[in-house]
Amino acid sequence: MSGTAPYAAQEYARRWLWKAAAPAAVPLFAALTLLLIPLAVIGAPETGAGTASSACSIGGTGATVAGIELDAVQMGHAQTIVNLAAAGALDPYAATVALATAYQESKLRMLANDGNSQELTAEQAAVTATSLQYPHDGLGSDHDSVNTFQQRWIAGWGTVAQLMDPAYAAEAFYARLVEVPNWRSIPLTQAAQAVQISAAGGAYARWEPFARELTAMLWPAAEGTAGGQAGVASGVCPGLSVADGSWIRPAAGTVTSGYGSRWGTLHAGVDIAGPRNTPVYAAADGSVVTAACASAYCDRDGNLSLAGYGNLVELDHGGGVTTRYGHLSAFTVTPGQQVTAGMLIGFQGSTGNSTGVHLHFEVRQHDAPVDPVPWLADRGVDLLAPNPG
Repeated sequence: MSGTAPYAAQEYARRWLWKAAAPAAVPLFAALTLLLIPLAVIGAPETGAGTASSACSIGGTGATVAGIELDAVQMGHAQTIVNLAAAGALDPYAATVALATAYQESKLRMLANDGNSQELTAEQAAVTATSLQYPHDGLGSDHDSVNTFQQRWIAGWGTVAQLMDPAYAAEAFYARLVEVPNWRSIPLTQAAQAVQISAAGGAYARWEPFARELTAMLWPAAEGTAGGQAGVASGVCPGLSVADGSWIRPAAGTVTSGYGSRWGTLHAGVDIAGPRNTPVYAAADGSVVTAACASAYCDRDGNLSLAGYGNLVELDHGGGVTTRYGHLSAFTVTPGQQVTAGMLIGFQGSTGNSTGVHLHFEVRQHDAPVDPVPWLADRGVDLLAPNPG
C-alpha cells in the first residue's frame, strides 16, 4: 500500500452523486464494462501442439531468480519496470529498489481492486472498483491500492486509469524515488519505504538479493530498448512447430469482436483477446512488409481517440494475400525479413485505437479485407473454437 493519503482526492470523489446507490452500482458498473469493453483479459493460457501459447512473453520465459520461480507475466512486468529505469537514465540500483518493492507489494502482478475494503466510503469504493475494467492479473484488497506497486489514488498517486497502466505505475514510483535524499546510498528498504510509506516498511529488505539478480538479468535488454527503436523487442519466445504450407491461429485467446460493421465503420478483422504480452505468431509463411508504429505514439497504451493500428506487423504471403497484426505491445521482426508459420512476430498489447489488450488480426486479398473466420476455416483453423490460451 502506498501512502497514508492526504485526502485531497475527496473533491474528486464528491463528483460521484450516487453515494447511496454505490453498493448496487459497483456490480452494475462491472456488468456494463463487460458489455461495453469486450476486450477483457482472460485466464491463464495452456500450451497445445500447433496452437499459440503464452508460456513466454517480452520478459522472457518463466525463470527462477534467487530461488523464486517467476512466470512469464511476472517477467513481463519486471522487464517493464527495468526498461523504464533505463529509459529515464537511472542506474540499475533504481530498478533494484523498484523490483524489490513491486515483489513485496504484489508479487510482480498487476492487481485491480473491487473496493470491498471496510476502510473506504461508498464513493471511494466505487471509484476504486473501476480498476476492474482495465487489464489485470488478479485482485488486491488493501484499501484503494492497485497495480504492481499497490499505489493509491486517494493518496494522490494518480487516477485509477493512470495507475492501471504498468508504465505509469513504474514511472510514478521512480518520480518519487529520485526525490528521496541520498536514495542511491541509503539501504534499499529505507529508499523503498520513503516512497511507499507502508505499514510494513522493513519487509522490502527481504527481497534485495532477488531484486539485484533480476535487475542484472534484465538490465542489458533494458539498455538496448532505451537506445533502440520504439516497439522492437527481442524474440525470446520459441516458434511453433507447424507443417509446411499450413495456416495457424495467430495468438491464444478468445475472439471478442468479429469482422463486419462496428460503430458505423468496417471492422476489417477479428479481435483475439488474451493476457498482455501474449505471443503473436505468423499465421503462415511469408515476408515482413511492415513492422512499425502506425499511430501517433506506441510507447504506451492507446485509446479510442487515437487513430491507427498502434504497433503493426504486416506479412505478405504471396498470391495477393497479406495479414495484419495490430495493437501489439512490441514486435520482433523487421521489414524484408522472411518468416515461417508459427514464428514469433510480436506480443498482444493495446497500442493505437484500442480499448484493451488484444490482437487485431486481418486477412487481405489484393489489399481488400476478407473475414478471417471463414478464410482460416477453409484452411483447417477454427478461430471460434474454445481457446482459453
